[in-house]
Amino acid sequence: MFTVITCLMTAVFAACGTKDGPGLSLLLEEQGSQSVEAESAAVSIQEAETAFVHICGEVVYPGVYEVDGDSRICDVLLLAGGFTRQADESSVNLAEAVHDGMQVVIPSYAETKEEKERLEREKAGAFNINTASAAQLCSLPGIGESRAAAIVAYREEHGYFRSPEELMQVSGIKEGMYEKIKDRIYVE
Repeated sequence: MFTVITCLMTAVFAACGTKDGPGLSLLLEEQGSQSVEAESAAVSIQEAETAFVHICGEVVYPGVYEVDGDSRICDVLLLAGGFTRQADESSVNLAEAVHDGMQVVIPSYAETKEEKERLEREKAGAFNINTASAAQLCSLPGIGESRAAAIVAYREEHGYFRSPEELMQVSGIKEGMYEKIKDRIYVE
């Protein structure tokens, strides 16, 4: 058995060294240079795959950071100095992959709370009277087309409402009407 294997190996090495074949050392050199070329191409592709990510909000050093294309939000956060004390750390997926042109906003606890409250109000059918259309306003009890138009006109003339109670400054809306609709409106 040993003799058979030795004969086969001798034949393979002999064939590599014939005039017709390139020879074993030349084959190994060619394979090595191809592998080096492939590695350098992969490195230059990786170098080209960077991303610019804007991180702002509750971070120590907000700004735009250049990171590798396979980076995660946690990597950008480290470059930005980490969270501030007001940051709601649980509202951001730190493991999310970044992409070029991405903006990451780190909210505060107060902002997260406000957003949750807004979503709950909307879920309950309430809406922001500063952005509501006349059709949305007409869906409120006791508000018809003319009062909805008066609300929109008041908003355009005086700017956004600062509180829901300010709605009583609109002609035709008094305390009784306000009590009927106060749970369905809010301001932002």
